[in-house]
Amino acid sequence: MWGYSLAREDFLELLYAKYFTMEEEINGCYGLWSRDTDYRLTEWLLDALPTLYQQDEVIFQYNQGKQEWSKKSCTLFSAIGAISDLFNVEIPLSVIKIWDEDSYNHWRMKGEWWWVALAVQFIADKWNESVYAKEHGKVAYYSIELKDDNLLKKILEKRYTVCTWFDWNWKYTNDKDDWILNGTEFGKKSYGHAVSAIWSTKYPARIKDNYYWTAKYNIYEVEHKFSEIPCFFERWFVYTKVAEDNLERVKKLNEMRTKILNWMDTNSGLWHLSWSQHHKDKLHEMNDFYRKWLDTIDTELKKYL
Repeated sequence: MWGYSLAREDFLELLYAKYFTMEEEINGCYGLWSRDTDYRLTEWLLDALPTLYQQDEVIFQYNQGKQEWSKKSCTLFSAIGAISDLFNVEIPLSVIKIWDEDSYNHWRMKGEWWWVALAVQFIADKWNESVYAKEHGKVAYYSIELKDDNLLKKILEKRYTVCTWFDWNWKYTNDKDDWILNGTEFGKKSYGHAVSAIWSTKYPARIKDNYYWTAKYNIYEVEHKFSEIPCFFERWFVYTKVAEDNLERVKKLNEMRTKILNWMDTNSGLWHLSWSQHHKDKLHEMNDFYRKWLDTIDTELKKYL
């Protein structure tokens, strides 16, 4: 009937993609688009952040699939859910709709998906400009390395919600049908999807999706460490609180910190490439200076977090 031979796995993949993208219009996202300028959260800096134990353990869930205008807005809903968890505040759907509409004025194509990093930045800006920030405080955001299992574990144990993205297909969906993602390899992707990672009592983490009251497993456990699951992207994002009126100072310190880390990475690469001992000595000297300056910056940052 197809006019050519199609393997069963490929047929199921096509059928699954057709069903979800045409019948239910499940959204996707373009990818991460992380940048060298994204502030990097390290284990040292994490120790300065407040532990966010919520006595009632409330987790805020949203449903992007019930409104026509939000069906392709998973990146925004992932970010909004993370900020809601951070401040223990539910953002009304009417406000989310306004923010969603405004996202098309910030390099998002009308009716299309978006990049995770741009959505994280956009929602941080919308929150910081809103009445919520005046009442609850402002936010900054950091990127983290997915493969740094120890850092991610500490972040989740502090009750932070982490924005992430992964490649989705029918194998992945079938796997989590029992509320636990057991596998690590899922084959070819059908589309990307933005979700959040949250703390778990039993497993390395849980995933919080954006289909509350629609998908029976909107929150499900993840049996393996994320570094063992290739379909998850390598950089994630986490929101943190910022002391009142200190946002601009934090931005400048973080920008300097990120540039220094990138500079040190470049210097290290040059050191391995260089044939000149004099050149190597100078590169080593510069990195030593910047390591000490990083300590100064980190000490200063602790005052504002």
